[in-house]
Amino acid sequence: MKLMIVDDHAGTREMIRNFLNLPGIMVCECASGDEAVRRARDFKPDWVTMDVQMPGRNGFQSTEALRAEYPPAQVIILTSYVEPHFYQLSHSVGATALIYKENLMALRVMLSDKMNHSNQIPTTTEKPSPPIS
Repeated sequence: MKLMIVDDHAGTREMIRNFLNLPGIMVCECASGDEAVRRARDFKPDWVTMDVQMPGRNGFQSTEALRAEYPPAQVIILTSYVEPHFYQLSHSVGATALIYKENLMALRVMLSDKMNHSNQIPTTTEKPSPPIS
């Protein structure tokens, strides 16, 4: 799985990368939405995490531009701002989901689930537990 992390703060990109340290993920980091749009065609990300507040294009504008440049990319808007209209705005620009940065576990679960369902690479070798009677 190819993951592009877009955030203007290097520390936040590092935190997301370290938190999503799953086997089989190749990461590309971008410091702006403009950089992400430029690099998308060559990197060909499966998934993109997109910050909202960035210099230049904001995350919503960047998502729209990135999806126009490389439509297969699935974009997840990441934000610290609790704004009810962000859900609708995320949907309208073609984002797959909106997740709050305070809940990165939801992002990890979502990507792990997608990796498991696409049979790209398993995230665990454990066998399921037998049903409880």
